[in-house]
Amino acid sequence: MKGIGIDIGGTNTKLIVMDDRNTLLHAERFHTMAARGRADFTRRLAAAVKRLKKAWDPVSIGIGAAGDVDPDKGLIRFSPNLAGWRGVSLTRPLEKAAGLPCVLENDANMAAWGAYELELKRKYRNVIAVTMGTGIGCGIIMEGKLYHGANGSAGELGHSKLDRSGERCHCGGKGCLEAYCGSYAIMRAARRGIKDPGAFTAAYSEPGRKKFNTICLTRAADRGHRAACGIWRDVGENLGRGLAGAILFFNPDCVVLTGGVSRASRHFLDPVRKVFSSQQIKTPFARLKLVVAGNADLGVYGAALLGMDNFLRGKK
Repeated sequence: MKGIGIDIGGTNTKLIVMDDRNTLLHAERFHTMAARGRADFTRRLAAAVKRLKKAWDPVSIGIGAAGDVDPDKGLIRFSPNLAGWRGVSLTRPLEKAAGLPCVLENDANMAAWGAYELELKRKYRNVIAVTMGTGIGCGIIMEGKLYHGANGSAGELGHSKLDRSGERCHCGGKGCLEAYCGSYAIMRAARRGIKDPGAFTAAYSEPGRKKFNTICLTRAADRGHRAACGIWRDVGENLGRGLAGAILFFNPDCVVLTGGVSRASRHFLDPVRKVFSSQQIKTPFARLKLVVAGNADLGVYGAALLGMDNFLRGKK
């Protein structure tokens, strides 16, 4: 049995085909370009899915999308990182185009499911998975099941407030966790703290790929660049503050960090742990497992897995 997994991010949309033995069979991606509008994006996504169906004969489609998602209606209600999309239907046009059952979840929920299945092998029953990319997402596994809350909006950790008069967030608010730990926020801090971005990029970016981005910032920190190390330290302190509140409230067995920004975890995990150790109420942190996912693309894997799981259960 094979399933298609889709992860719609603010920058890229990833597609995979995998089977029920967790084997990756195919992977590709295209630029989301959300500003070009929902109709253009849906057309390009449907064409890709139809091509994958013809090539691989899958039984299901799972989609993870950044933002506030209605999993029952298959809608993106609002996504600040997708050009402010509101009320975008995804499952219906894909089901029509491909003739396959389709399930839609918040991308962090899909990452949480991927972490639960692939990284943790269902060892822990209560899990928080935090996606660190353009934005900050959070998916919750409660007693072995995805937790949606009253209307599908559970886990909006990225928009919990650290400072109501603080940095501007893509959601339009100020002081959200995402406004300090999302990749756009990290690079905003870098533009302030790096005196000569051109020289910095030339010195620390990947060979053949001169970009002033979080990868460049990580490579600089690897070589002890003071400003880069300080930026990552601030990311860890702010992430620790945001996570500490969630841990005190939810008391999970395990917190999993995933997504592109998590690849820099060697520079911000110690500050996260220091925040945890400074908490006055110690019990929720005493046996907590903090894991950085080895697979930075758990969202798209989780989407494929949940789609097949729902197919087996006779759900859509």
